[in-house]
Amino acid sequence: MEIHDHGHFWWANEELEEGSVAGLLTIDSSGLIQLETHQTLPGRSGIGGVFGQTLDDSIALFGCLKSDGRYVFLRGLTASQGRAGIISYEVFTARECFVSRKLPKVEELSRLRIPLDGLQQWIRPGAIDFVRPSTTNDGDGNKLSASFELKSDDAWNIESGQVEIVHCFTGNEPGLWTHSINVAMSSHLVYSPASVATSEEMLAWYRAAQDLLMILANSNLTLKWPRVFWKDGGEDVSADFYFRRNTPSSNEARWHEILLPYARIRSAFGKMIETWIDRRKNLGPGINLYLGTRRNKALYAEHYFVNLVWGLEALARRIDSSASDDPKLKEKIQRLQAFVDGAEALKSSDRRFLRGLLDSRSSERPLSDRLYDLLRPVAIGIDDTKLKAFTKNCADLRNDLSHHGGERKSGDYESFISGVMKNSDALSKLYLLLIVNLLGVEAEELKNIVCRDPGSIAFKESFIKADLLPDVDLDKLLELYVEKPSAPKPQAEGDVLL
Repeated sequence: MEIHDHGHFWWANEELEEGSVAGLLTIDSSGLIQLETHQTLPGRSGIGGVFGQTLDDSIALFGCLKSDGRYVFLRGLTASQGRAGIISYEVFTARECFVSRKLPKVEELSRLRIPLDGLQQWIRPGAIDFVRPSTTNDGDGNKLSASFELKSDDAWNIESGQVEIVHCFTGNEPGLWTHSINVAMSSHLVYSPASVATSEEMLAWYRAAQDLLMILANSNLTLKWPRVFWKDGGEDVSADFYFRRNTPSSNEARWHEILLPYARIRSAFGKMIETWIDRRKNLGPGINLYLGTRRNKALYAEHYFVNLVWGLEALARRIDSSASDDPKLKEKIQRLQAFVDGAEALKSSDRRFLRGLLDSRSSERPLSDRLYDLLRPVAIGIDDTKLKAFTKNCADLRNDLSHHGGERKSGDYESFISGVMKNSDALSKLYLLLIVNLLGVEAEELKNIVCRDPGSIAFKESFIKADLLPDVDLDKLLELYVEKPSAPKPQAEGDVLL
């Protein structure tokens, strides 16, 4: 539970003295924000909560919490429960909640700060130099030394404002009587828009950044709640920002699973965020259908597979023309169109229907060809013939699901679903490489991901199962991409080995 606290609450467009009520505010880890008032607010009877009522967006609530005196601002209100009677009350559900030391004024926000807790192995905020006790008897055995050094902050100017990665120390500074210390290093991602932004715009940026970090760190870690900042009389004031989200995952990024370490993309990270946000706007389903397969692990195998194919189809239509250029197919379509036009026995409506079918067939290439052209630039080390066979197999499986409801011959479901699963795994890996490539990552970096990095074993295993790679030793596979060390020169007579 993020917040579970009593307090006093009142309408945001009125003064505290005009009528406040006691209530209990709760916010859970998924951002479900609920306020239960112990009596009804001015102008309310409790009936709205009995039947359910969505309040206008202009209606909001202020509050002050009992435990620490912080102020809250609730908006996007829905009365979801209530009672009218001797003791009338209501339960409000809020879309957003801001918690601050001052009354929140969040109409014009100037900055967003996102903690990167759990991503330390991806970002590497600094270094720790630790000196162990000596085992000698010179007195140093009672001394233990440790030094912490933060990396320098980074900043990028982008079209929409400025992006920063800021590192800091956390923990408790030791005092005179301290007998233990707790020091750590953490990082924050900070976004300062070129002009003031709304909370909806800041939330959209936060979610876009979280999805990008999920891809780069290869982790479904849920980022911590962000803080938003605004100017109040020239002073920076901030508030913790709560909202609805999926149930958070606590998986931390692990170095051997990371796709692209921050150190390798440091200079281009700001531009990469800008490109990512732009690509999401322009490519829409082609990006989001992939993200859905990463966030929602409870998908059935068939749903997981078709989401991947649908997403790639959407990408193919947005980033490249799907029109067919096969001369033989065009010639066949023309012959059939001439036959339909000359068939006097056909009704005019039948003729129009058949022309429409032929036009649609002539205007789009087969799915297997579109998948092949889309994935070929990122199919590192995969034989062209095997890639064509793979995309043909994926297209056939998708068509079987769409047009036959599954396997074409009933009773062979186990074999069918086995093919779906092994192809899904490889297709997901290629889809990931394609998205990374759309972010501007060069071919050499893709080669590191697939062939050289610790996580490359996952790519190799998936590609072998889908018959995209031969089942060979990893060392032999790496020999194709890693230069062999040169052989030592023969020792000449008189040379001395040191």
